[in-house]
Amino acid sequence: MSDTTHISGREVLLKRPPMVLFGLFSDLSALVQNVPEEYGGKITADRDSVHIEYKGISLGFVVARREPFSLVVLQDDGKSFLTFSVEFHMDPVGLDSTLFHIELNTELNFMMKMMVGNKLQEMVDNITDQVEKAVNSYAEGHPVDFSDIKPPVSFS
Repeated sequence: MSDTTHISGREVLLKRPPMVLFGLFSDLSALVQNVPEEYGGKITADRDSVHIEYKGISLGFVVARREPFSLVVLQDDGKSFLTFSVEFHMDPVGLDSTLFHIELNTELNFMMKMMVGNKLQEMVDNITDQVEKAVNSYAEGHPVDFSDIKPPVSFS
């Protein structure tokens, strides 16, 4: 029997308006274009879907919902080994900043929850950290350096 596991990431202040962030997260081809192959495996993407093959694991997701400038929801493509959804929440702060957080929902049986539950929180936190670093660095006029991107979590 599977239960829904809900992981909520911390809220961070991004120095970009929600419309800019919405554009980034609602176009999946743009979202994955800078992921180094050694961390992303083989990636194919268009505006509405992404498919990743990495170390023998196949994972796909699609945009399930777009609420302009406030929410983008991704969900599994129905062919993945895991049922999940990821929500990117964006709330405006003034004219040029956004409160941002990620929520992950997945169905895990008890055994899987014991094995990967903490790793999922770690993954959401790491992705949040990388988004915060990239967006705020770019907003301050510094080029975004993707050379030190690491996989969001290691399950080994």
